[in-house]
Amino acid sequence: MRRIQAFWSSLASRTSQWKEWIYSIRRGLRLLRREGVIAFIRRLSEKIAFRLRRFSLRLKRHPARSSGAFFIEVERTIPPVQPHQASVDIIVCVHDALTDVQNCLESIVRYTTPPYRLILVDDGSAQPTREYLDDFALSQAALLLRNEHARGYTRAANQGLHASSANYVILLNSDTIVSPQWLDRLITCIESDPHIGLAGPLSNTASWQSIPKIYNAEGDWAENPLPEGFSVADMGQLVATYSGRVYPRISFLNGFCMMIKHGLIDQIGYLDEERFGDGYGEENDYCLRAAKAGWQLAVADDTYIYHAQSRSYSHERRKELVDRSDKAFGDKHGHQIISNGIQHSRFDHAMQGCRARYQVMFSRQQTIINAKDRWEGKRIAFYLPISEPSGGGHVILQEAETMQKMGIIVEIINLDGHQSFFKQAYPNLTLPTVYIQDPSRSAELLSEYDAVIGTMYNSILWLELPEKSPIPIRGYYIQDFEPGFFSPETKAYKQAVESYTLFPNLVRFTKTEWNRQAVLQNIGVDCRVVGPSVDIDTFRPRPRKSPDWPARPLRIAAMIRPSTPRRQPALTMQVLHQISHRNSDIEIILFGCDLNDPGFSKLERDFPWQLAGILTRPQLAALLNKVDIFVDFSSYQAMGLTAMEAMACGAAVIVPQNGGADSFTQHEKNALVIETDSVEPCIAALDRLIRNEQLRTSIQQQSIFDICQHYPEKAAYNILETLFS
Repeated sequence: MRRIQAFWSSLASRTSQWKEWIYSIRRGLRLLRREGVIAFIRRLSEKIAFRLRRFSLRLKRHPARSSGAFFIEVERTIPPVQPHQASVDIIVCVHDALTDVQNCLESIVRYTTPPYRLILVDDGSAQPTREYLDDFALSQAALLLRNEHARGYTRAANQGLHASSANYVILLNSDTIVSPQWLDRLITCIESDPHIGLAGPLSNTASWQSIPKIYNAEGDWAENPLPEGFSVADMGQLVATYSGRVYPRISFLNGFCMMIKHGLIDQIGYLDEERFGDGYGEENDYCLRAAKAGWQLAVADDTYIYHAQSRSYSHERRKELVDRSDKAFGDKHGHQIISNGIQHSRFDHAMQGCRARYQVMFSRQQTIINAKDRWEGKRIAFYLPISEPSGGGHVILQEAETMQKMGIIVEIINLDGHQSFFKQAYPNLTLPTVYIQDPSRSAELLSEYDAVIGTMYNSILWLELPEKSPIPIRGYYIQDFEPGFFSPETKAYKQAVESYTLFPNLVRFTKTEWNRQAVLQNIGVDCRVVGPSVDIDTFRPRPRKSPDWPARPLRIAAMIRPSTPRRQPALTMQVLHQISHRNSDIEIILFGCDLNDPGFSKLERDFPWQLAGILTRPQLAALLNKVDIFVDFSSYQAMGLTAMEAMACGAAVIVPQNGGADSFTQHEKNALVIETDSVEPCIAALDRLIRNEQLRTSIQQQSIFDICQHYPEKAAYNILETLFS
């Protein structure tokens, strides 16, 4: 037996493709032994059909192999949630569990905006529950349907559905507690796209819609109890605050709360009583039937409903129903389509993005509360003399806006000559900006603030104070080691070196340990590391209109900035040229410069590429959401903001080993971290990501969660603590 195990291990260790084949054979043999020849042949035929469909998709594709401009379409903004006008019937099926029923119905009355009608189906409850429902229906003008003996959930639900004629109908379990605006939010979700036929909320325990976890440590469904001191209403508000309202599409919605468009009922009918009459499995069957009819299933990711888990059935009875429904479900639809649906619901990149963000929302909120307690009312000015979008500028602005949420009064000080360009680059900026003509006279402003922060070597000069004036805290936000930008004989080099020690008590802070060491070793002074950060609200996975790979070519994105040598534009284009000739089934999308940039025309361009140009933040987020891989072949990165933004959107990234990217990456876990001093290792790394689907997918999934740990509130808090502690 040991020899056999060693033989299998030696085969499986060779390549990921070998592993896939070995594990498939093992699963097939177990299925053959457990369920027999017929089940084995059926599963094998399903696998073959799936592979043939996937192969045919590849044959049908005609990827663009020309070069030119690439237009980025930004996702339209979903309008704010408003009180609904459509008619709605809310169906609640009841079988005892009186306390749960009371909590559910009382929350509906408290938190539901009219118009709506409540349809109660009493499925054989005992006398106390019957009496409560009689009184409740009378007081709330609800329609009460009653079965003297329990007929089973699916039959009871169909009774309610047959009684409904509204635009929308909701099947809501009697062991739920709704939160404020729940109905309006669900309707906004289902009306956001005419193709959506079913919609459901997030919950503490609702399989794929559970947050913040879907599994517990034992691998079972997570229960996700409310944090101490939180009510369901509190949780609903927190979810709405940190929601991207992206409405992920998944294959299976949990039946604990399901909104159905009446047009869908007209098309596919009611729940399947014949196979799932007693309950369990009926919602999964309905979801597959809806999808087969061309409807989409959406999660209202701004809506939270608490699910207490039904006590209408005993544990033994529930297990019996689950086992029976699973078999009926598989017999009806086939195991492959079910397996594909489970994989989609679990690993859909938009849904994963939501789960990742809800795992840090408590920390984000608590960080804001803590900052308010300590520093609310402080006044801070950032001296930011930029005229065009830049990574350093983006980071400062996102953290300054975060400080506003913490009760800090924040202003940006820029040059008057930059005004029109700055407004164009940041049209939605919420921070007040002061434009000055003469930087040497900016000292007159300094006494108005508790802290003033320079963000570039030349802006530190602006922090000079007149004699006897009140001295605010003077800070230096060190984005990079700027002396490295200039030749040692230049004036700019000397100013950059002197900027770190220009004033006594200058508070120096930076993003990464790499940058701290660069200043310490070259200048001899220390800095506080406040940590990397990225805007995980703007940069996040969203539902894609175009199909995912492999139904389309693999998409690779790269930033090309000919004016910035350390980004190695020539090396990057050489790598992409080689990769393009090795792989015909890829698309290469460039950004960061214009098509008429003289520097771009001098680069290697003898391969198919598309250029998106210089992008705004929403445009960049839209682009990164469309790609599978982002590459940064810079000689070094002080931090690597664009790579962080790509990870936040669900792309697998390659970053340079030299620099500060190790503050948010782990090689082969959530990124590939490589030497970028020559073409060969860059080609090898990118070729590996293209060909190794398992590695690429693993990195994409892990990066979505890991990068959310670097939310802006954390860095903003650290900056405030550095300045004022």
